[in-house]
Amino acid sequence: MLAGMASSSAPTPIDPRGPRTNQAVLATGLLLGLAFGQEWVAPLFAVVLFLGAAFGPRYGPVLRFYATFVKPRLAPPRELEDPRPPRFAASVGVVFLSAATVAFALEAALVGWVLVGVVAALAGLSAITRICVGCEMYVLLVRLRGGVRVVTIDRVAGDAAVEARRPAHEQGPAQPPLPVALRAGGPQWIVFSTEYCAVCPSVVAEIESRRAGERVDVLDVAEHLDLASRYKVRRAPTVLRVDAVGSVVARLSGVDAVRAELGAPQAAPAPA
Repeated sequence: MLAGMASSSAPTPIDPRGPRTNQAVLATGLLLGLAFGQEWVAPLFAVVLFLGAAFGPRYGPVLRFYATFVKPRLAPPRELEDPRPPRFAASVGVVFLSAATVAFALEAALVGWVLVGVVAALAGLSAITRICVGCEMYVLLVRLRGGVRVVTIDRVAGDAAVEARRPAHEQGPAQPPLPVALRAGGPQWIVFSTEYCAVCPSVVAEIESRRAGERVDVLDVAEHLDLASRYKVRRAPTVLRVDAVGSVVARLSGVDAVRAELGAPQAAPAPA
């Protein structure tokens, strides 16, 4: 289900595989430059990112290559995303790589390579796990300035009473049950986090305080890549609400989605 950027001026959604390809090429190029001491990779990729961030995918070399030669050979994307968070993330990369270029020019090679390494690490994280730290920075800034909220809630058959009141085309897709080894035997929340997620601890604390008696488990995406892929974890936190038999009744992407779920009326227990 497409994440809602609730704004009448929201731009046309994009295929998320384009930015991920961009991140993969960026991480690979920067790591090769780091391994072989090629300082020119910093200004080169600063320009590559700048073109895409400033003028859009048509002008970003890697994004244009993906759209022209790769995308036509692939099946249509299962979901689309707002282009603003990845463009903001690219802008952050431009700043870091520009600073690295200046550091190299001033013969401060160590500083330059540290900055290059940060960009490579974050780009690799995004390409492999689909967790985009720069995108999360954008979402946080939007929230702080009171702008649009980014909310994705996939509600599934476990909340049958809720689903029955929703149009069929708005009902969430079925989610695979939680693996037996992770089931608590009662109401449960699975929080997918990363070491870069500054808001995840507060989300966990809020769930624990507002759902006393329900188990909360925190999983590091980097340590559970198969599970994160299974539940289409695209950002941290992504939270699964699980019932007593291990069925995922809601998949919540982002802080706003979790808070919306916590604030929703709880279904009354079924009569015995």
